[in-house]
Amino acid sequence: MAKKLFYVAWHGGSYIRLQPVKTDTRTVQYEVEADEQEKQQLEQLIAQVNKNDVIQEHIFVRPFDEYQDDMDKNEFQDEVRELFQLIYELGTEKTRDYLKNLDDAN
Repeated sequence: MAKKLFYVAWHGGSYIRLQPVKTDTRTVQYEVEADEQEKQQLEQLIAQVNKNDVIQEHIFVRPFDEYQDDMDKNEFQDEVRELFQLIYELGTEKTRDYLKNLDDAN
């Protein structure tokens, strides 16, 4: 399958989108090259991260359940880590270099 260039764009807060062109320069955008199957995998991970990043809602649903809140946060962090791993694997050389530099800074 032929790979195409896409951009994983982080919009205000933590809303993430996969898009075919680079857009708003105020957003963080990672270049990735993906075939159709890899694109679907990215889209699924992005949807999962977007869906689970609603921690504020949990304050109203279960305001005193800190254990469950911590579990949700850990699950969310795992999903974000998995997404960044896939972005790195599918990333262009520019994206991989950028992510390596971020990792080295931490």
